[in-house]
Formats: sequence, structure tokens, C-alpha cells
Amino acid sequence: MTFDITRLQTRYEELRLERSGFTEVYREIARLFAPGRYRDDTASDYHLRPYPIDSKLVNSTGVLSLRAMAAGLHGGMTSPVRPWFRLVLQGNPTEVPEGLNAWLDLTTQVMQAVLHQSNFYSAVHGLYADLGAFGTGLLVETADEDGIHFHLCNPGEFVIDINSNNEVDTFYRRIHMTARQIVDTFNNKNVPDFIKGQCEHTRNVTARYDVIHAVFPRNEFKTLGRIASTDKPYASVYFLLGSSSSSTGELTGLGGKPSVLEEGGYDIFPAFAPRWDISNSDRYGISPAMQVLPDCKMLQAMTTTLRKLQHKAADPPLVVDQSLRATGVRLTPGGLSYFDSTRTGMTPVAPIHQPDAQTLQYSMQAIQEVQEIINNGMYVELFRTFLDDERHNVTATEISARQSEKLVLLGPVLERLHKELLQPVIQRTFALMREWGALPSPPNNVDIINVDVTFESVLAQAQRASLSANIEQGVVFVGNLAQMAPEALDLLNADSTVRAYLDRVAAPASMLREQGEVEMIRQRRAEQQAQQQQMAVGNQALAEAGVLADAAKTMGETKLGQGSVLDNLLGGMQ
Repeated sequence: MTFDITRLQTRYEELRLERSGFTEVYREIARLFAPGRYRDDTASDYHLRPYPIDSKLVNSTGVLSLRAMAAGLHGGMTSPVRPWFRLVLQGNPTEVPEGLNAWLDLTTQVMQAVLHQSNFYSAVHGLYADLGAFGTGLLVETADEDGIHFHLCNPGEFVIDINSNNEVDTFYRRIHMTARQIVDTFNNKNVPDFIKGQCEHTRNVTARYDVIHAVFPRNEFKTLGRIASTDKPYASVYFLLGSSSSSTGELTGLGGKPSVLEEGGYDIFPAFAPRWDISNSDRYGISPAMQVLPDCKMLQAMTTTLRKLQHKAADPPLVVDQSLRATGVRLTPGGLSYFDSTRTGMTPVAPIHQPDAQTLQYSMQAIQEVQEIINNGMYVELFRTFLDDERHNVTATEISARQSEKLVLLGPVLERLHKELLQPVIQRTFALMREWGALPSPPNNVDIINVDVTFESVLAQAQRASLSANIEQGVVFVGNLAQMAPEALDLLNADSTVRAYLDRVAAPASMLREQGEVEMIRQRRAEQQAQQQQMAVGNQALAEAGVLADAAKTMGETKLGQGSVLDNLLGGMQ
């Protein structure tokens, strides 16, 4: 065993303690925004799946706003029905080998097909919901002979750690597994005997144990043992949690101590832990749901009061005459009640308190105002721009024009999601497909290890729409000015303008010819123009020679003495 398993468990407990400040907030958010998503690993019934809807929830605005937000991010950033990324070479080299742009486009299509065949789109949709609700998500990517697989971890089941660059490079996730699942998943020789014994008794086959999956930089624990040069940069350790940390108090490790089930490693960090908004070196992010949590809690109280008012208006409390005590009162439709007719001066039955219509209207208006605050805080109106639009061909430019202010507010979040989620997903998927031989063969045996990613989703294009608009305005201005001052065109670099504009609109790389091919076309065009110019000069010379020959012939055939031009010329000479 390379690592000190006791120290691994101690590190896990330390990270759990640092996360404990979010526990109460996570519980409130799960109740109001994401019922059923949060798993409290400190509870005794941690392994039981919570009911998907809280029975105390009286207003579902938070749940609906989170659903719209997750769908908006999913459709706006990683829509499965349209391309949302493309591969480009790192560093944008000036000289690109022939056929490499076409290979990049083909590889992009192959990767899109692989992602469609995997569970990426369903997993990333849940990840967007976790980000909007809890501010931090965890998605783990693995690969085998069956393809790419993504595992979405529930909030409350994992802890994370960051390096000096504020990048997540460590996670511990807690998996509640039965004895049967442990035996089926891990090598039999690493499973403790007492768990194997559980599987031999039918009545104990469902006994559950806490398994921790820890992934961390291997050099973090290099002082604990000898690190071989062939070990992968990121260590992966599965171990049974010791009884001191068990929520149920039962022995979960060998003799109450943690025990290793499996050791391995990764060349690239296998998890993606995006955060919605962070401050300085915070490990866990702040979510939009946290920011509107007070409003959502107030909305529940206001809705409860409104329902009471409406109930009173529909079925108000009544005051009944004493004479009806013996006979009773029937308030059902068509019911008959009898009372003493000699006491006609009194109303036998009358409401004590009945809310007026103005109070009900004011309460409903106040609730709508709070709902609008929650929807604005969750960016619902922004995402409805392309979710509820009847036109299916709405462009990124239209979205940018109609929601420019909100896109500015959402811009830092989109940049962080590109950096912490989508770009690492594409680069790791590229590396896994390259490792498993699932990529097309590059042209001319060029060894391509890493690539860059350009995003062309609706939201990404909407952010770049202002940049492409500036290029269009500049070209139009120069074109109009060139009509009065043609030398203005000398300032415009056509090649750079075309490349910059196509990059802003995320056009396929195969649209552009290779630089060598462009130079060859221009050289051929220049040669053709030179030949045409020479032919034009030769034709003009032939034409001039023909005119002179005709003139000489005319002069030779002209008779003298008839007052011709030749007579005048000879006369002048004489």
C-alpha cells in the first residue's frame, strides 16, 4: 500500500469540517429549490433517498425558476441539437499543415457523436441545476471499452480542495454501497472477510457501508511512501470508511479502521467542479439561489397567509344563533336549517370575518412582486428569450440586442463555466478518445496531443456578437469612405479582417484555405493578369501596326496631281 489510509481519512474529515458551514444553507435550498437533490452525509438515514417534493412547500416558484435556469443553461451552452464547440490548434499558428483544418472539423463531429452516445447531456443538465442551487457541482468522467461515462455527484456527498491557482484538483466523494455491491465492484482479494461474510447470509446482503473515493495529486502524499516514476499524476483510492466517522456507528472498516479496496490513478484530473461565483480562494461557490433565498422563504410565508385569506373568503367562520344549538345548521348546498321564527329580529347565521376583495388583490400583487424578484435573480427572463420564443431560428445577435444588460451580468459566470467545466470536458474527452484510438488519423502523420476549444453555442455567440458587429461597422465605414478617398482601402488588411470575423462568428475552420494554397492561388492569378496584360499590349501594337499599314497602302495607291494630302506633303517638301 503506497498511502497512509488513516491520513487519507483524516484529510477527508478536515475537508468535511470546512464544508460544514454550508450544511444548513444547503438544507434550506434543497427544500425550496431542489427537493431530492441534497444528501446530508451526516444524517443517520443518509442512504435513504429523500422524497422529491417537500410536504411543507406551499409555493413552487423556486423549483420552477431553477428548472428554467437549468434548461436555459443547457440549451444556451450545450444544446444537444446544435454544435456548441469546435476544435482549433493551440496558439493559432500562422502556418497550418495541409488538411489539418478539415481534420479538426471531422474530429469535432466525431467527438460530438461520442458525447451524444454517452450520458453527457443528461448529466450536465443536472450539473447546471446543482450550480444554480448550491453554487458548486461535481461531474466525474471515465472511459472504458463501452465508451465515455459521466457520473454526477449529489451535493452533500462530496468535498473538494483547491491548489495555489484556485483550481479544484482534489475531491472525496462518499458512496453508500451494500455488501453485495462492494464484492461485485472491487477485487475479491481486497474486500474484507466480514463483508464477504455478509454476502453469504441472505438476511444481511443489503447491509450498507460507506465507501470513499479519493482523487488527489499524487505528490501531495509523497512523504508517506515511495512514489514510483510510472505512477500517474493523480492518485485514485477507494477505501472503507472507519467506524469513527460512520453516521450509524456500525463498523464500516476492518476492525473499525479504514481499509483500502482499490488503488489506481489518472493522467488527467477526472472530475470537473465548476463554481457559480467565488470570492478569492473560496472552495465552494455562491449560487443565485443563495442570493434569493430570503425572498423565497418570505414567499412561502406570504403564500400561506394568502391561502388562509382565500379560505376565509370561500368558507368564512360563522356565528350561529343559540336557538339552533339543538337542531344544528346545515351549510352544505341545499341543506335546510330550522330556527325559532318568533325571533325574527336576529340573523340565525352570519359570517364573523370575511376578507374583502381589496385585501386579497393586494396580497396577490405583493406575491407577484416577490416572484419577479426570484425570477430575475435566477435569470429566468434571460433564458426565456430563446426557450419561449415561438421562432426557432432566433439568432445570437437578437439575443444580445434584447438582453445585452443581463448578458453582461452573466458574462463572468459563462467565462467561469467555459474555463472550469466545458473546456476541460472537451480536452479530457479528446485525450481519452486519443488513448482508446477513437480519433480520426491526422494528416501527414502529424502528432497532435492537445488542442484548443472555441465555443459556438447561443450564449457564446451572443457574447461575441458585439465584436463581430464592430468589424461589420468598420468595414462599412471604410467602404463608404473609399468612394471619396480610395486610398482608405490601403489601411484595411483583408486577410486579417476575414479571419477575425469568421473567428467571431465561430465559422468552421475548413472554410478557410491553407496559407500555402492561398499564396498559390494569388500567384496564379498574378501570372494570369500579367499574361493578359502582355496580350493586351501585343494586341494594341498589332492594331497600331495595321493602321499604319493601311495608311501606307492608301498613300501608295493615291494618284498625284489631284490635291491629295500626298500632293500637299510633296509640295511642302519642294
